[in-house]
Amino acid sequence: MKYLVVPKHIEGIHEMLSLADAFLFGVFNLSVHFEHTYTITELKPIITQLKESGKEVYLSCNRNFAKEDLKQLETTLEEISKLPIDGLFFYDLAVLELVKTKYPHIPLIWDQEHMTTNEFTISFYETEGISKVNLSTNLTLDELKIIKEHTKVPCIAPIFGYFPMFESKRHLVNNYLDTFSLKTSNGTYQIEKEGKTYPIVDHNHGTTVYTSVPLNGLEESILLKKTGMDYLLFQEFGIEQDTFIKVLELYHKYEKTQDKKIKETLDKLLNGNYDLGFLYKKTVYKVKNYG
Repeated sequence: MKYLVVPKHIEGIHEMLSLADAFLFGVFNLSVHFEHTYTITELKPIITQLKESGKEVYLSCNRNFAKEDLKQLETTLEEISKLPIDGLFFYDLAVLELVKTKYPHIPLIWDQEHMTTNEFTISFYETEGISKVNLSTNLTLDELKIIKEHTKVPCIAPIFGYFPMFESKRHLVNNYLDTFSLKTSNGTYQIEKEGKTYPIVDHNHGTTVYTSVPLNGLEESILLKKTGMDYLLFQEFGIEQDTFIKVLELYHKYEKTQDKKIKETLDKLLNGNYDLGFLYKKTVYKVKNYG
C-alpha cells in the first residue's frame, strides 16, 4: 500500500521524500482543491527530481471546464503527454475524450469526487481506459472494502486531511462581500455553523468549502491495507508542514507496529481536532419510515 501526498507547495516536498511514495500536483488554471497550482514549465524540474528519487508523480486537471477552456486544456494535455508522469486526475469528461482520441498513453485517474462511489461505474470507466480511481470521501469503510474487493482497477482511498465538501463555479463569498461593500481577505474564509468552523476558499474558478476538521483514519488504514487498498491519500491543505510530516511518520510507524501509543501521540498532535468522516456513517440523510 502506497502513500499518495497532496503537498501545499513544491518547496516542501523534499522533507517528505522518505515518507511518501507518490505526489499529486494541480496544473495551473486547470485544477481546483490545491493551495498552489503550477505551470508545466514549473513542474518539469520537480517531476524529474521526483522520478530520479523513485517516486510516482501525478498531475491534476480536475476542473469542470467550459467551452472556452478547451483550447488551453488541449494544449496543456499535449505538453503533459510528453512528461514521464504516472497519471492524470480528471473530473470533466472532456479530459477523458481528448486523452482517448489524441493522447491515449496518458494514464487517467477518475476523480469525480462524490460520484466515485461504486464498483459498477468504476468497471464502466475501466472500459473507457482509466488506470486508477480516486474514491469518494462519502464512502463508509465497508463500502471502500467492497469496491476494492470487486474491481480490478487500482484504488486510492482518502485517509487524512481536510477534503472538499462542496464546489461551486460561482464566487459565493466574494459576491456577498461585493454586494455589501465589505472587505475581502486573501480568498480564504471561515463559516460557523452548528458549532463547527468550515474553511472556505474563494479562488479564480469559484468557491470550495472544506470539512470542518481533518479526516484521520489511522486505525482504518490497517483495515484498508488488509483489503488490498492500493493507495492512501493524504492532504496537507490547512495543516502546518511540521505537523503534517509528523502525521506521515506516525502513520508509517503504526502500519508497522499497530502500537496504541502511536494513536495517542497522533491525538495529542492534532489536539483531538479530527473525525472519521463518513467511514462509519451509512448515510447523511434520515430515511423516512413508510411502514
